[in-house]
Order: sequence, then structure tokens, then C-alpha cells
Amino acid sequence: MQTTITIGVILLAVIAYFLWKIYHQREEEKREDTVKAYNEEKELKKKEFAEKYPHLVGKLEGNWLQVFAHNAENGVPLLKLSFMLMLQESTKIDYSEGSMKWDTLWDCTEELLEHLEKFHEGSIVEHEIAVTAYWQVAAEAVGELVRENPEIEGSKLEVEPYTNINKIALLFPKKANHPAEEISFLDEKGSFPRKSNGSAVIKDKLKSLGL
Repeated sequence: MQTTITIGVILLAVIAYFLWKIYHQREEEKREDTVKAYNEEKELKKKEFAEKYPHLVGKLEGNWLQVFAHNAENGVPLLKLSFMLMLQESTKIDYSEGSMKWDTLWDCTEELLEHLEKFHEGSIVEHEIAVTAYWQVAAEAVGELVRENPEIEGSKLEVEPYTNINKIALLFPKKANHPAEEISFLDEKGSFPRKSNGSAVIKDKLKSLGL
């Protein structure tokens, strides 16, 4: 009798073990399927993102591409955002050579955006993301200068990250109609930024955005 009970207990234990093992295996398979599906979806999104912003992936500082792409996809007008980044720091700078150069940088930006649209590949959104990322970094840098002294020396805006505006056009391949020379914001003497009249086209866009 005792032997029969012992065998029964052992059989129940064996059955319980195999049931647990089957359950554990199925749960592990579910987990692996979930992880696989997540990774596949992540890779798909990454591929779609790269296809949408082919000229900017891996080219912009920090995670600004992801930040401003997300803004654009959610209806945030990047041109307006760029202008506001410039303006919020402009109001903090005392009248000086630095303040004049800061304002000139915006005129150069307008000229650059029109140039990119006419003569370079890439979508307008890509162009505006690159410009907004530039202004984000430039605004942070000039903000530090303002905290040191609101009356900024002009020479302090003749270095990176401000001069990086010259690199933006290089992110986008030239169209067949591109002029012989690439756009530059150095004048004939090598001074930065050169004088610019901005762009009537971009000014109209800003006006339509309420600026």
C-alpha cells in the first residue's frame, strides 16, 4: 500500500514537472516571439526613418534629427522654430558687433534655405531640420556668451558653431542646375558672416506663419 502511494506521488511529481516544463517552454517561446516582433518593428521604423531623411542620418550633432523630425511629423513648423531660436537670443544681446552678426546670420539662413530648395536634393523638411539643428546649437552657444557679457565681441561669432552654417549645403547633393560655386557666407576678404539680403521667398513663408 505504502509503495503504491509512493509511486503515485512520484508519478504526480513527474507529471507536474513535465507540465511546468511545457508551460515554461511555451512562455519562453512567447517571449522570444515578442522580442523578435519588437526588434523587427524597430528595424522597420529605423529603415523607414533612414529612407525619409537619407541625407541627415548620422550627420547631425546629438539626437537633434530625431527631435526635430518628430516635431515636423507632429505639425510643428520648423522654419518658425528656427526663427524663434534666433529671436529669443537676439533680444538678450546688447547692441554690439556681435548682435549685428547674429542678426546677419538669420539673413544668411534665409538665403541658404532658398538656395537649398533651388539647387540641392533633399526635401524641404530635411533642409529645415538641418537649419533648425544649427540654430539650436548656435542659440545654446550664444546664450553662454550672453551670460558672460551681453555686449558680444564680433569675433566670438566667427568660430564654430556659428560658422557651421557653411557646412549645411554640403549635406545635400547638388542638382544639375547648381551654380559653379557652392554657397558660402564668407565675404571676399574671408570675413564671416558676409552681408546677405535674406530671401523674399522665405520671408513670405515666415509671414504666412504669423511672423
